[in-house]
This record gives sequence, C-alpha cells and structure tokens, in this order.
Amino acid sequence: MVVDPTQATRRPVDTAAAPAHETAGAPIAQSNLWKDAWRRYLRNRAAVLAGSVFVLLVLYCAIWPFVSPYDPNEVDFALKNQGPNLEHPFGTDNFGRDLFTRTALGGRVSMGIGFGATLVILLIGVAYGSISGFVGGKLDNGMMRFLDTLYGLPYLPFAIIVTAIFGNVTFWTMVVALSIASWFTSARIVRGQVITLKENDYVRAAKAVGARWFRVLARHLLPNTLGVLIIAIFLELPGVILGEAILSFIGLGISPPDASWGQMAQEGRLVYRVAPHIIAVPSIAIATLILCANFIADGLRDALDPRTRET
Repeated sequence: MVVDPTQATRRPVDTAAAPAHETAGAPIAQSNLWKDAWRRYLRNRAAVLAGSVFVLLVLYCAIWPFVSPYDPNEVDFALKNQGPNLEHPFGTDNFGRDLFTRTALGGRVSMGIGFGATLVILLIGVAYGSISGFVGGKLDNGMMRFLDTLYGLPYLPFAIIVTAIFGNVTFWTMVVALSIASWFTSARIVRGQVITLKENDYVRAAKAVGARWFRVLARHLLPNTLGVLIIAIFLELPGVILGEAILSFIGLGISPPDASWGQMAQEGRLVYRVAPHIIAVPSIAIATLILCANFIADGLRDALDPRTRET
C-alpha cells in the first residue's frame, strides 16, 4: 500500500488549545471615519499642541471674568499704565483697568464675533454651493458667474461701508459686516464637494428608489461634506478675527467701554511709547489664536483626508 506523505505528517488540530485570535469567527474590531481621523490627528504633535492652547485660551476667556477680583470697567488713574506685576500679570491700561481681566473679556467679544460670522458664512455658503452643485446645468453656470461678479467686492472696504451704514456698531453689526462679503469661497468649496459626491453609487441608488432631491441632498450629500466644513471653520476664523481687529483698530469696532482685542490694541496705539505692553497684550492674543486655528485646520485636513499627506 502506498502512503501519501502529506497524509502521514498531518496531525489533528486541537481547536480548544488554539489562541482566540486564530479561531474562526473571532470578532473584528470595528472603526469609523471619525475614530480613524481622531487617531491621525493625535499623531500630529503641532496640531495637538495648537488645539490644547486654543482650548485653554477659550476657557480663560470664558471663565476668568467671573472669578477675577477686578472689575474690568473700573477706572483708577492712580494705577494707570503699570507694567506686568504680581497683582496685575498683564499690567494696567491708561485708565488703570486690569489688562488680564480686560483681555479675557475682549477675547469673549472677539471670539464670539469670529465664530458668529464664521457660522453665518458657512450657512450661506452651504446653501448656495449645495444648490448650485446639485442642480447643475444652466442654473449652476449662472450662479457661479454671479459669484465671480461678487468676488470683485473688496472685503474690508465693504465691511467699512456696512458699519458706516449701521452707525452704532454692536456685536451683530460686526457679524453682518464681516460675513456679508466672505461666504464666496465656502460656496465654491461646497459646490465642488457636492459635484464630486453626487456621482457616487449610493446617490444614484437613492434616486432610483424615488428619493426626492431635497432628501438626497440633506441625507446623503451634505453629511459627507461635514469634514470639509469643519476645516473651513478653522480656516475662516482667523480671517474674521483679524478683520474685526482691523476695523476696531481704525476706530470702527465695538464701542467703549465694551472691549475687544482690536479695540484694546487701538487704545494701546495712543500710548505705545509710554506703555508698550497695552498694545502688545491683545496683539499677542490675536496672533496666538490665528496661529492655533491655522495649525488645527492643517491637522484636521491631514486627519480627515490622509491622501493629502501622502501626496
């Protein structure tokens, strides 16, 4: 009798003694886009550091005015123009007010205007860009040519005109002035994403089963642009905050005694030779926030679309 050598060397496998990961039917760890993106973001040290500083800055502006022992609007000329010291870590301004508290209070206004105007920009941009990209054809062409015409509007001069029309500059006046001519890029980004996504099979399947156009847009297309919109928030935020600072610096910002970082820098410009710290403190705060937002946007871009990093 001829013996098959392969049969002769076979041994029964004891499945009970095999490791769990080698047995059939072992569960596979599930993941999703956001978990993978979060892990990739944590590997970006610059983005993590920027995000930590950004959160600390937001918490400082949100909490410190409530626990500060100083009234941010209390005038005491005996303490004016003091440099940084133990009682006043950032010094005092030309009215004797504590700059550590004023900076936190001004950060509230500047960040509030920044986030408010950014959300308005995204709402208008998403609505305009999604309709243009989804409908396509002549409507898309006409909407894009109209957008090209609007691109000719100068950003800051148009914001100055808006503030001059309103006269009394308030929080919402600044939000309108900074967002009314800033949504064009967001609309183009959303339009490009929608044009790309609407060619996918799941969109065609939704149309084939009779889904209405607004359901396809709201259920399948816009949620898949969320990653791009999050990046757009941190890309638009620095420009809006810098725009608010410029308007306040030239005297068209929030009216005193309310504080914003731009308005504080404008006050420091008047006495920068005597007390340079008054203009330095809000300027450093603005620069820190802008740099953090840019690093966060860069980290989110690499995390949500790793192909850009590979390229």
